[in-house]
Amino acid sequence: MAKQKLHTRICDVLEIEYPILQAGMGGFADPPLVIAVSEAGGLGTLGGAVYEPDTLDQAINEIKKGTSKPFAVDLLLPDSLKDMEGISKEGLMKYIPDEYWNYEKELRKKLNIPADYHSPRGASLWTADGAKALVQTCLDNKVPVLAAGLGRLGWVMPECRARGIKTIAIGANVKMSLKHVEDQVDVIVAQGFDAGGHTGNIGTMSVVPQIVDAVKPIPVAAAGGIADGRGLVAALALGAEGVWCGSMFLLAPEATFTELQKDKVIAASERDARITKAISGKTMRQLITPYIDIWEKGPMPALGWPFHGLLTMDIIDYAYEHKEQFEFDDMLVTPTSQAAGLMKKRRTSKQIIDDMVAEAVELLEKGFSQRVQLK
Repeated sequence: MAKQKLHTRICDVLEIEYPILQAGMGGFADPPLVIAVSEAGGLGTLGGAVYEPDTLDQAINEIKKGTSKPFAVDLLLPDSLKDMEGISKEGLMKYIPDEYWNYEKELRKKLNIPADYHSPRGASLWTADGAKALVQTCLDNKVPVLAAGLGRLGWVMPECRARGIKTIAIGANVKMSLKHVEDQVDVIVAQGFDAGGHTGNIGTMSVVPQIVDAVKPIPVAAAGGIADGRGLVAALALGAEGVWCGSMFLLAPEATFTELQKDKVIAASERDARITKAISGKTMRQLITPYIDIWEKGPMPALGWPFHGLLTMDIIDYAYEHKEQFEFDDMLVTPTSQAAGLMKKRRTSKQIIDDMVAEAVELLEKGFSQRVQLK
């Protein structure tokens, strides 16, 4: 069977076959998924935010051994290092009220999590030195693409340019996207409210064309509730030149997702993925679990970012380290978009991309003529 052709400017910029970019999804997009997506012609993206510099280095080298094609590393970054200078992880934790720490101890007992367990994650996600170390690891390895899932890339752009590293930044509104124009990034992702994980508050159909118009001539990838070829064609019609998709890859065998989580996504409707601050303190769309209800219905409301993430990190990470234990299944973070109702079967990353491209090409070539007549 001949390979389908679907080419846009984003393909030229990122040197990929299809304009399909897999979202970083920290914690769920590890080397196997990155390799599979890149090998299938898209842009595989490592969720680098959950790594420390040494483990990030290992993951990047694992990807390079698995594919010679371009891939990205997605990091959660500050707008500038000045925002984080002089702040330590321990210093941030001191701002969390004592009553929250007392409640966290109660939750440990209730959830059978050892009082002396501490997450192996260090300070990289929370401090200026940590952010610089993660970025430096990417620079030293000359990763093909560096993406900022949160924050800005302006402070690292000169080093990226010097090494030939392409850049991607996410904007959830025009104001944020114009900051990425100022930073001269290579691709801007226009992310709509429909998205899974950390998301904006403007609908995908509304925000994409506004960002496209505002950031010209920088190419835009649309994100938020896009999970098939119809979504890709719609994104192109809105002026985007590609898509940034996360949720549809969660059902792939290469994703770091449990089989039970996949079952829950398959069973979910478009109404089951809801916005919550109970995981990180930032608005995040995911399937609601009993653990989330603890924070949304319990006596203590979730704190804001980054404090809630710091408060709950030990509990969440313990659940993942022991996810084979049945009692922790309902504690696992299960992000998914409002396109959950479209994701009804397990497929490999290659099948997901091939199906999306085939459906998009069919629509672009002849699909509309069956339903629309121009008179």
